[in-house]
Amino acid sequence: MGGCDDSTTTSWAYGTQAFRIQNAPISDSGGSSATVTACAMLLDAPVIPFPRALLPPPQKSTPPAFYIANAGPSKGAGLFAACDIPAGDAILSDRPVAVVPSNVNAPWKREAFDALLPRISRISRDALLALANCKPLSEYPVVEGIALTNAIQVHLPVSSSAAPQEYGGVFPTVSRANHSCGLNTAVKWDLSSFSVTLYALRPVRAGEEIHIQYVDVFAPRAERRAQLARYGFECICPHCDLPDADAVARSDAARAELRDWRHLHPRFLPWSTDMCRADDDIIVSNLRALALVKQEGLYGMQVPFIEEIALSYAVLGDELRFREWAQQVVDLCAGQDPERASKFTGWMAEPQSYKEWGWRAKQRLLLDRQKPPVDVDISIPW
Repeated sequence: MGGCDDSTTTSWAYGTQAFRIQNAPISDSGGSSATVTACAMLLDAPVIPFPRALLPPPQKSTPPAFYIANAGPSKGAGLFAACDIPAGDAILSDRPVAVVPSNVNAPWKREAFDALLPRISRISRDALLALANCKPLSEYPVVEGIALTNAIQVHLPVSSSAAPQEYGGVFPTVSRANHSCGLNTAVKWDLSSFSVTLYALRPVRAGEEIHIQYVDVFAPRAERRAQLARYGFECICPHCDLPDADAVARSDAARAELRDWRHLHPRFLPWSTDMCRADDDIIVSNLRALALVKQEGLYGMQVPFIEEIALSYAVLGDELRFREWAQQVVDLCAGQDPERASKFTGWMAEPQSYKEWGWRAKQRLLLDRQKPPVDVDISIPW
């Protein structure tokens, strides 16, 4: 796998808009020339050159932890867990076969995909054409419809003088995961390996369908269903297929509360040095948040709440409970956020290495000692 050079880049224009078609820095055995690649990119910004050698994607499970099967008459193919998958584990890694700017309504999309397709190797092209297409052929050519159905957001590096650019990547395997408003997995893009990795957000049972999100899962149900209409289906996941209007209202309120949680509830850092607040304020608050996370299946936001509970027990000097919650942070972040996992692993090995270990407990003890004795009048009032 080598880097890209000028010989693999060509200019492409739509009206007055200037683009470049560039080979992505990956290859496969289907490539027959320097201009054919496992992935072609349409770029509308000065992307910083890729490294000459990419890091390999995270190691895949052997045998694979997933399989592809029919998910039902209205869903088509989907991904399923081939075994029990612990929370935090990587399920699969995938590289794109095409990358284009994220403006899905751009009038140049049709011509762009016509220009990209000859640059993609036979193997990648077959994988692209095997994906689902929710767009009517009378309105969209096949490749454009497949891309609009399956693209996942990726970020490419641009020069410091350019605005950050978001792109959509079409992935032959991850793109097969269907949507749910209660997620059991999350996708993480890694530029250094030019790949996405699908991670379990909670334990996933063997045979359970693997889901990702297509739309904003914090939006009310009506908005989510309206957004999903462009994919040609109405979501009937357990968080949408609710028994009555009251249940919908409760769900919408819970998601709104979680979305705005940081603006409405106490935070760990101010609490940690505010001795006027109860010692369990952050713990009680974040336990409520985790209950809402479980209720709505929004496991992608659980780590910050778990982290704050662990750190609360750290400043309270409760080693047993600190280790219990810190281990959850390590398990969930080992693959997705190794830096955070490493930090908590170090603190678990030596809790007193956490700078504020037991600080609040010590301050509470000092305050209790400084309280003046209370005089009690035990005289008879008559």
